[in-house]
Amino acid sequence: MKNIEISKTYQSPRWTGEIADCSLPMTLDTYSNCSFGCVYCFSQYQRGIGRSADNYLSKSVKCIDVEKVKKIFNLEDTKSQFYQYVKDKRPIQYGGLSDQFDGYERKYGQTYELLKYLKSINYPICFSTKSAWVFSDPKYQELFKGADNWNVKFSIITLDEEDAKKIEVGVPSPQKRLEAMANYTKLSKGGATLRLRPFIPGVSDKTYLDLIRAAKEAGATAVTTEFFCLELRSLNTAREHYKTISEVAGFDIVDFYRKHSNGSGYLRLNRKVKEKYIKNMKKLCDELGMRFYVSDAHFKECSHNCCCCALNKNWDYSRGNFAAALQIAKKVGEVHWSDIEKDMYFLNFPYEKAIGFNVNTSENKAKYEGMTMKDYLRYLWNNPKMGQSPYKIFERVLVPNGYDENKDIIYKYNKDVTFVEMEEKTKEEVLETRV
Repeated sequence: MKNIEISKTYQSPRWTGEIADCSLPMTLDTYSNCSFGCVYCFSQYQRGIGRSADNYLSKSVKCIDVEKVKKIFNLEDTKSQFYQYVKDKRPIQYGGLSDQFDGYERKYGQTYELLKYLKSINYPICFSTKSAWVFSDPKYQELFKGADNWNVKFSIITLDEEDAKKIEVGVPSPQKRLEAMANYTKLSKGGATLRLRPFIPGVSDKTYLDLIRAAKEAGATAVTTEFFCLELRSLNTAREHYKTISEVAGFDIVDFYRKHSNGSGYLRLNRKVKEKYIKNMKKLCDELGMRFYVSDAHFKECSHNCCCCALNKNWDYSRGNFAAALQIAKKVGEVHWSDIEKDMYFLNFPYEKAIGFNVNTSENKAKYEGMTMKDYLRYLWNNPKMGQSPYKIFERVLVPNGYDENKDIIYKYNKDVTFVEMEEKTKEEVLETRV
C-alpha cells in the first residue's frame, strides 16, 4: 500500500444520532467523505450543507488518526466516553457516514491499518459496505479470514444493472456485490446480511424479492431494510439527485413523498404505503430461513430481534434502547423502563457533550444541561409527545399504559396499528434469552 499523505484530523468514532433505538450506538468511519456518488445518500445532507459543504461536495477528504483511535480500543484513554463500551467489547458499527472500503481506502489504506489492530485484540465489528474489491484482495482476505466476530452488511437496493448505475454512481454492480458476499462467506462465519437500504419505491420494488433470493444463494443469512426518506430542507442541494431518482422510478419522487408522507421537511412515507412491501419481504425471508429486520421506525416490530443491523441474538449488542423495549412488549404485552435501563450503564456521560451527537440547538443544550445520555433517554421515555419517545418513534405501536412504582411510564403493545402479532412469552423467558 502506498504511503500517500492525507490529513489525519477526522474525528471518529461518534455516538449515533439514533441512539434512542439503536443497538450499535458506537459508530466509526475512517474517512470524512465517500468516493461513491449514490444519489440517495443521507450523508450529503448532513455533511453537504453549512460551512463544510464546499469540502464535502468537492470530495475533499480527511481520515482518522489510526494511532489516536487505537488508544480508545487499547483502553489507554481512560477518559474517553467510549471507555466502558469498548472495555466490555460491545460491537461497533463500522461505516456510518462513509464507506470504509471505497476508493479512498484503495488509495490511502487507513481502514486496513486500523483493522489489523482490531483483529489482533479480537474486537467485534459490524460493517456496512457497497464495495466489492476488498473481498477478492489477498491482503484484506487475510484480515477477514477466521474473523468470526466480524459481520458484513452488503448494501444493494436493486438487481437492475442499469438502474443501479444511475442511482449508485461509482459503485460496483449488484452482481459484483453479490459475488463479494459469496467470497466473504468463505472467509468468515460472522455472517453476511443483505442491506436493502434505502428501499426506494419505483426503484427497489422492481426486483426486491429476486434480490433477496439472490442474496440467499450468495450466503446471506439475514435481510435488513429501511425506506428512503426525502429531505426537503436540502432541496436545492438534492434537486438533480431527486430528478435522477424520478427518471428511474418513472414518477416524480418529490411529489410522491409529499403526497404519502406526514409532516414536512424530512419526509417519511406513511405506514400504509410501506406495509405491503414489508409483509412480502418478511414472508419470503421466513420461507427462505433468513432473519428479517426493519431499521425503519415503522414496522420495526417485524424485526427478528432488537438489532436492526441484523446481528443474531448471540452477539453482545446493546439492549438498552427503545427497540429492545419494543421487542419485549411484542412478546409479553408491556414493557417497563427498568427492563432496558440496566444495559444503559455505558451512557453515563453528559448529554450535551456526547461525541458526534447532534444536540441541534443551544436551547436544547441548556434544556438538558446536567443530564447524562441515560437521563436524556429516560426523559424521552416519560414524555410521549417528544418525537423520539417510544410512543412517537414507533407511531403508536407502543402506547402509555400507566406508571410503575418509580413513576416511569409503562408502555403497552398496541395490536390495533400493526399486523405483527404478539409472541406470547413470559417476561422471564424474554429477558433470559435476550432480545
